[in-house]
Amino acid sequence: MPRSSPINAVVSLMLGMLLLGQAAWAAKPADPLAPTRASLDALQSCLGPSEALKTLRKGLLWGWGRPGAPPTLLDKQPAPPPGPDYSESLDTEVKACAAAVQLNDEQQKQAALNAIRKDIEIKAADCFKFGMSRKVPVVITTVRGDKVESGWQVFYKWSCASLLQPQELRVPQLTSPAKVELPPGVYSFRAEKRNASGQLETVAPTEIAVGSAQYVPLELAIP
Repeated sequence: MPRSSPINAVVSLMLGMLLLGQAAWAAKPADPLAPTRASLDALQSCLGPSEALKTLRKGLLWGWGRPGAPPTLLDKQPAPPPGPDYSESLDTEVKACAAAVQLNDEQQKQAALNAIRKDIEIKAADCFKFGMSRKVPVVITTVRGDKVESGWQVFYKWSCASLLQPQELRVPQLTSPAKVELPPGVYSFRAEKRNASGQLETVAPTEIAVGSAQYVPLELAIP
C-alpha cells in the first residue's frame, strides 16, 4: 500500500483546518444585544420614531464617545449589553406601552404614552452624556426643619410603569443617607418612621427624574 507523501499530508491538514473554520463560522455565537435591539424595536413600533429613541438606540447598541476621549483607529465595537435592571426597565416600558394603546380614554392613553416618552428621553440624555447604559446612584437624606434626621425607611417605585401597578421597593439602608442605584427614569420616593410613642410618621411621595448627573441627591422634608 503506497504511503502518503508529505505534500498530501500538508494538503489534508489545510483542508481539515478550512472545514473547521467554516464550521466555527456557521456556529456564530448568539448576539448578546439581541434582546436590547428587540425592546428598542418594540418601543419604536408602539410610539413611532423619535430623536430620543434614535439617540438611545445608538448609545445602547454602539455607545457614545465621551467628550475629550482620545481618538482611535480601531473599528467601532458594539457596546456591552445593559445590565439586568436596565434591561428589565426597557421590557417594562414595552409592556406599559402595549397596555397604554389599549386604553379607550384618549386623554388617559396620551398621558400614559407621554410618561413613557419622557422616561425614554431621560434614558437617552443620560446615555448620551455617560456613553452607554448605566445605573444612577441616588442619595437620600431626610430633613426636619434645618436638621438632618436619621433612621427613616425610604421606599420608591418607577413612575413610568404606573399602568402596570409597579411594586414599591425599600431602599436597604436607613437614612441618612440611604443609597440606591437605579436605571435612568422617573421615580417616586417616600419615607416613614415610627416615633418614640409608636406612631407612624410619613413623608409624602416626591417624584423626581433620575439621570444626567454623576449621582442624584434627594432631600425629603419631614412635615
